[in-house]
Amino acid sequence: MISRGTTGSMAVTPGWYGADPTRMDLKTNPHSPYRQLRESQPVNLTPNGDWRLSRYQDVQKLLKHSHSGMRDTQGIIPGETAEDSANSKFMLRMDPPDHDRIRNLVSKAFTPRALNAIGPAIEPFVQQELERVAEQGVMDVATDLSITAPAASMCAMLGVPFEDRHRLTRLVSLATNRLAKLAVPDMQEDAEAAIYELAGYMLELIEERRRKPSDDILGQLVTAEEAGDRLSNDELLQQSIGLLGAGLETTIGLIGNSMMAFSRHPEQFERLAAHPELTPSAVEECLRFEPSIPMTMRVLWEDTEFGGITIPKNSRVIALIIAANRDPAVFTAPDTFDIGRREAKHCSFGGGIHFCLGSHLARLNTDITFRAVAAKFTDLQVDESKLEWAPSLFRVPGKLPATFRLR
Repeated sequence: MISRGTTGSMAVTPGWYGADPTRMDLKTNPHSPYRQLRESQPVNLTPNGDWRLSRYQDVQKLLKHSHSGMRDTQGIIPGETAEDSANSKFMLRMDPPDHDRIRNLVSKAFTPRALNAIGPAIEPFVQQELERVAEQGVMDVATDLSITAPAASMCAMLGVPFEDRHRLTRLVSLATNRLAKLAVPDMQEDAEAAIYELAGYMLELIEERRRKPSDDILGQLVTAEEAGDRLSNDELLQQSIGLLGAGLETTIGLIGNSMMAFSRHPEQFERLAAHPELTPSAVEECLRFEPSIPMTMRVLWEDTEFGGITIPKNSRVIALIIAANRDPAVFTAPDTFDIGRREAKHCSFGGGIHFCLGSHLARLNTDITFRAVAAKFTDLQVDESKLEWAPSLFRVPGKLPATFRLR
């Protein structure tokens, strides 16, 4: 409920308003509850004191045009101690000037030119996996398909053995929960253990690059320098683990969720096969329609108005990307899956200084996968009754059986 206060400002009544993450499966069935929230309470104060924004305009304002960051005005990440926050050096959890310094160093390895060079290294792995399952007529989308291109690109970029992909995927899934201590407190012990194991794994690779420099992205990060500044060991380790999560986990989720969308809309899958030139717009539509990252968070550094309601400084505000991506004020027939759609940009890569550094890589991996699958298979049918989500903070299928026929 929203009521008008005596001073002319808007007052709100806290509530979940049909989208309660503590009681509902908002990974499998998110769209109806978030539609209800967007229509009835677009600027929502939750019972735990967080705010949620679900309209495209408000989400864009928060991410691109507000005075906000990942930490409060004291430099503390919500839900963490000052000591933990000081020790957290992954750039997605930092604010300027430290964020800008690290991103400038890391971004040298993420230019479109540098990433396009690994495309030829990814394609053979995808084709190999498709050949492996082709005669069977069945596959697990999560473990046979979705993982292949992101893992191949991460292996090429970081010099990680491809045979370690399933181990790393499991660890990264668990580690993502460290990003939201308040949201998933019961996952923190497993997350910390996964991060510890990942740290040991990556530290060996980093030390190897120090002894024997390489041209892969991990090698470039080891030697990256800006105005005489290099990443410290701790910063380098946290960026490496963070990039694994950002580059592996979220794209695995994007490809898996996309295959579910194509299974529900077979006419769009056949349209893609008949018109491969639509692949780039198909990738964008899947990012809009079924994003693997349903939300992101910012902390306001000043009182800020959204939709007639002023949210106080230092409030934790959640941008519901998944709801904004289906806002009918911006997208025509937003619940229609249309791979030829040409409309406003989706919100799935965030915005502002934290716009996804790996957006080009995610598009590249997904584009390669879409082209290969559509050219080789038809009658793709995903069995969603057997869907199991990975133990991730994000919407990432961990098990997703499917059948198909050779084209």
